[in-house]
Amino acid sequence: MAISSQSVVTTQVVLHVSPQFIKRIPDPHDSRRWLYVGTIPAFEAIKLLRGNANPRFADLKGKVADEIRGTIHADPKEFHLRNRGLILSTPTANLDTDTKTLTLENPTIENESVLWGILDGGHTWDVLREESQIAAGDDPDGALNSVNDTWVDVKIRVGLNRDEVISAAAANNTSTQLRPWTLATYKGQLAPIQALVQKAMPQLAKDIAFRENETNENTGIERYWDVLDLLQRLTLLNTDVFPGYDPSTHPVVAYASKSKVLELYLANPKSYQAMGPILKSAFQMPAIVESKISRLAKINGNLAFASKVKSGDVDRSLEAKTQHVRKYRISDAVVFPMVAALRPLIDNDGGTQSWAIDVEDFLDEHVESLYQTFLAYYQREVTDKTVKSSLSGMGKDMHLWRTLHAKVLAILAKPKKK
Repeated sequence: MAISSQSVVTTQVVLHVSPQFIKRIPDPHDSRRWLYVGTIPAFEAIKLLRGNANPRFADLKGKVADEIRGTIHADPKEFHLRNRGLILSTPTANLDTDTKTLTLENPTIENESVLWGILDGGHTWDVLREESQIAAGDDPDGALNSVNDTWVDVKIRVGLNRDEVISAAAANNTSTQLRPWTLATYKGQLAPIQALVQKAMPQLAKDIAFRENETNENTGIERYWDVLDLLQRLTLLNTDVFPGYDPSTHPVVAYASKSKVLELYLANPKSYQAMGPILKSAFQMPAIVESKISRLAKINGNLAFASKVKSGDVDRSLEAKTQHVRKYRISDAVVFPMVAALRPLIDNDGGTQSWAIDVEDFLDEHVESLYQTFLAYYQREVTDKTVKSSLSGMGKDMHLWRTLHAKVLAILAKPKKK
């Protein structure tokens, strides 16, 4: 049976549509599911609620949205022929042919145990809503006639359980390929690390996207990083997967393949959750290392891996901390292996990872020595030092990662002067 409207608090949507334009179709395999299919006016379609069923957010500045607008403006009477329409899920719905109404009983958005709303067609729904608001304004400029003439095809699936909604949404979002990290978020696989990010660095969390086209709720601007950027940086210092004192294994994958770090996380989620105490510093560490390297005397704009930045520039992840001003932007091919080399500074006791010593103090004292170790490798191993494309191969060279890691081990093994 479908989910009862009494089992959850509902947000009711009532569509006024003639029965000749919408029909109920039984599911061929399961009586608890059925489908309403038809064509409805745009002004009725915008009454539908987005809900939480769609894996990604819509991009109203992109090509797809522009093409939808173009059809509404130029050929509204052919919109339903050219547009793929809307696919929705709702726990229960009822078509009343006497009153000519279709009533959807949607759960409240806070009820995360039930996925509902627009499975596919989010761009269409957002643009229709946008155009309808313009048509309802003081100066619609012909928009009212266009929206009045616009009808849209709908499929409203009733009674799907959570897994069925996930399967349907993933399969139907095919206008552009759904990115694996968006799907992983949608399935709840990234929820633990997302919660840690929000706790450890609440301001930076607003600029890390876990779903495509996600915007910063404060600025309305698309988020600066995505979750793969986060996982790249955490992987560099994950001592559960890449033990700090093991000279044989190094997180080269963090530089070589952003897609692979998602696979690594999904295979080892608890190891990333164990990084809670160092999560923020791990996310910021590439920028911290870069700022310290960039101020060394031997760094200049003639080096292929260094490019000049404006005076007073601070990497966005460092939240404008002036002690981390950088003079040059240093390639990740240099920075990532150097960050990964700091893994021996991390304790891994009791199921959590934490810094054993003050990492910034360590860098202040030893960053020049680390850079000289890198420079010796660079001068010896990189043949053409003027071509930036050579940096990619350098960043994937296990020998570089091993050499820098060995340098940190040597520094830690050296007795301190009394």
